[in-house]
Amino acid sequence: MNRRLFLKTLPSWPAGTAWVLGREAEAVRDLKRFRITRVTGFRHVARRPKLVGYNARLGVHGQQTSDHVLRIETDQGIEGIGQGYTKPDQARRLVGMTLDQLWRPGFGVVSPIGRADHALYDLIGKALNQPAWRLLGGEGPEWVPVYDGSIYFNDLLPQYRQQGVARLLREVEASLDAGHRAFKIKVGRGFKWMDRQAGFDRDVEVVRAIRMLLDEDVSLMADANNGFDLKTTLRWLDRVADTELFFIEEMFPENVDDNARLKEYLARRSWDILVADGESAGRIGHFDAFIDRELIDVLQPDIRGFGLTLQWQLSRRIGSKPGIRLAPHNWGSFLGVYMQLVLGRGIDNFLIAEQDISSGDLFDTSAFEFREGRMRVPDVPGCGLRLREDVYRARYARRAWTVP
Repeated sequence: MNRRLFLKTLPSWPAGTAWVLGREAEAVRDLKRFRITRVTGFRHVARRPKLVGYNARLGVHGQQTSDHVLRIETDQGIEGIGQGYTKPDQARRLVGMTLDQLWRPGFGVVSPIGRADHALYDLIGKALNQPAWRLLGGEGPEWVPVYDGSIYFNDLLPQYRQQGVARLLREVEASLDAGHRAFKIKVGRGFKWMDRQAGFDRDVEVVRAIRMLLDEDVSLMADANNGFDLKTTLRWLDRVADTELFFIEEMFPENVDDNARLKEYLARRSWDILVADGESAGRIGHFDAFIDRELIDVLQPDIRGFGLTLQWQLSRRIGSKPGIRLAPHNWGSFLGVYMQLVLGRGIDNFLIAEQDISSGDLFDTSAFEFREGRMRVPDVPGCGLRLREDVYRARYARRAWTVP
């Protein structure tokens, strides 16, 4: 699916619909009633439906995802749950704080555990009896687009090598049957795993074969994990541009000069392909030069590494640039897609959520509905996830830490 067709299908949402506008003082008064009494942390593991192989730089990614999870309890009996890594000594600083100390209207969560804020958005939303996405503005669509980012170099795994590209086509077909309508595929085989020219040719073959399998309304993206340089990127685009790639991601390590040349090349050829990058960024300032010159169309700070507050701040930073969207990186995480969905319904410049498909029985996700490549974000207080206490006690409680 090309860029114009995809963006045309996204609803437009009126500005200024943020629930907090005009209610800041009332919200702060409400939050003063809730005091944190306990914080618990543990590691959650979920299982992918298939083994995920190499990308341009890393070996086998395996058949599991892993999240650090926080449970934050209050004296009023409500609890926030969510993804977030922090150490017990740091988490201990939350105990005794009231929720008004952690919420800054129009800015977001500010806490002693920094960017590990998913559970706090869940907690604050529940305390105010509001969906967490409404705290972020409530300016996004109810149904947020989601893509399958799991098409790696499984054609190079020993057990599938004889199948070649056909192996990847089977994986895409299985995902289509599950309801996905957008895919990101890995390229860059010649960086580490194949002869450079042979890897380049395989990258071209894979993109063209998958595109032929897909209907016109299915989006296709490619990610090189910085396995190309600028020259190789342009040569590769000459071979695949007619496949109507929606965006290309991390073709080479982002830098202002090379990104400018890439954008100029795309413009000269009138190729409607977005440039995506930024998953390794550690701060908002990393993106400033690229935003100012509009050299990256899709900003991809890691959803877990940034947390929701920094993503929200970056959304406002790019607000004056309508051609730039936010689509956070999410890999190795079951909970990351649900963090993105809260953000996607909260802000008006969210593009699409990345799903690392995995499943487990600890979290009840039934409030979310997936259909035709989109996930419905529910109108329930907090972030929409429920933790099954019986599963937690049976499998996770013994290895968890708790303060105080």
